Formats: sequence, structure tokens, C-alpha cells
Amino acid sequence: MPSASAIRVQIETRLAQRVPAALTLKIKQVPEVFASGMAEVDAMLGGGIPRGTITEVSGPSSTGKTSFALCTLASITQLGNACAWVDVSDALSPETAAASGVELRRLLWLRMSAERRTKLADKPWSRLEQALKATDLILQTGGFAAVVLDMSDVLPQHTQRIPLGTWYRFRLAAEHARTALVFLTQSPCASSCATLSLRCDPASIVPFSSHGETPLFERQQYQFARERNRNEGLPFLQRKPAQRVSWSAETLWSRVR
Repeated sequence: MPSASAIRVQIETRLAQRVPAALTLKIKQVPEVFASGMAEVDAMLGGGIPRGTITEVSGPSSTGKTSFALCTLASITQLGNACAWVDVSDALSPETAAASGVELRRLLWLRMSAERRTKLADKPWSRLEQALKATDLILQTGGFAAVVLDMSDVLPQHTQRIPLGTWYRFRLAAEHARTALVFLTQSPCASSCATLSLRCDPASIVPFSSHGETPLFERQQYQFARERNRNEGLPFLQRKPAQRVSWSAETLWSRVR
């Protein structure tokens, strides 16, 4: 009676034309990552945010979501890569982005609202739908190392209306284009489609500095918690507890004093 290994060789030989390596376990490759430029955060993430996947950063306002995204894009654009920022509520400040180190000539900024006077409460779903279509077009076009979809000011009841199929399509498109797709949201909405999930929590408030003639608020403290990282290859239902890390960001005016 032939051995199991001999039977396996026979099966793979017959199926080689139709199903190459039918019984060979596919080894998961370590994904390429983009460093955020913050040593504490990169150490927690294992080097940075993964390329070709979805990274979701959620949390309340003023907890560091935008600062983290800008620092990451600064690191990516300084390597000579092109990036895109899809701005649902027209909230991005180019001055702050430049001060964070982002090379604006390599950043495509798509604003869903032409007038800043227009309130986000006025037809928020219409603007969100435009942002989703713009993100889809960018991913299908390719050529962008990272794309940030900023939904920070969109209420969770609106982001939860987005069909799950949209996130699946974005995940496949990001993988095909080798693009790091980053979502900034108030609460998680991409579900299992996000390879990396981060939560931003309020941290301790840094007091005002009085080194100059006028006391100024010079530094903000942030806190990150890693809720999910599918690239770790953990066994099913064996999940490490969320790791936390604190980091601080310097204000714009403290750099020009």
C-alpha cells in the first residue's frame, strides 16, 4: 500500500496543470509597512502601518487621529511617494500638514465641500457618498502609496450606514494597488475588513508653558490602543490584549516662536 506522501505526490502531479501546489500550505508573507515617524507608536505596531491593507484609527475629537495621519504621510511623502487625503468635512489645514513635515507637492487633497461655511449637518450623507466614490476612484487609478479617508467629523450613525460590501471592495482595491488605506473615524465601521485597528483615547493635559512673554499651550499628549493587528498571525481566538502607548505632539506656534 503506497504511503501518504506518495499519494500526495501523485495527486499534486495530476492537478499541477489545473491547481498548482494543491496540497501545499500557502505561507503568509510579512507585509511592507510605512513608519509613522513616532518611535513609540511604530514599536507598538511592529514598524508602522501595513501597505496594501486598511488601517482604521477611531476615537473622539482631539485625541490625535489627524496628527497621527499627518506624521505618517510626512514619513511617506519624504520618501518620494505620492499620497491622497479625502476630506469629507473640509477640515484639513495645509499649514498644519506642512508643519508636520508633509510635502504638499506630493499630496492630493480632495475636498468634498467647496465652502467652509456649509455645515456638516447639512446633507452629511451626500458628502460622505462623494468621499467614498472619490476614494474608490483613487484606489482603482493606483499610484498612491497611502490614502487617508478623513471621516472624523461624521457621526457614527452615518458611517454605520455604509454597506459592508464597500469596505470589502476597498480592501481588495488597496491590496491590488499596494496602497495603505487609512480611515479616520469616531467609531470603528470597517469591521473585519480592517487589518489594523487603533483606538485614540484622551490623555493627560499638558499645562501651558510660560517660557516666553505669554504663556502658550505648546504640547498635546495622546494615547493609542491597538485593538487588532491581523498581521501577527495569531491562532484563532487567541488574541493578545490591546497594547497602549503614549506620545506627544508639538503645537505649530511653538515651532515658530
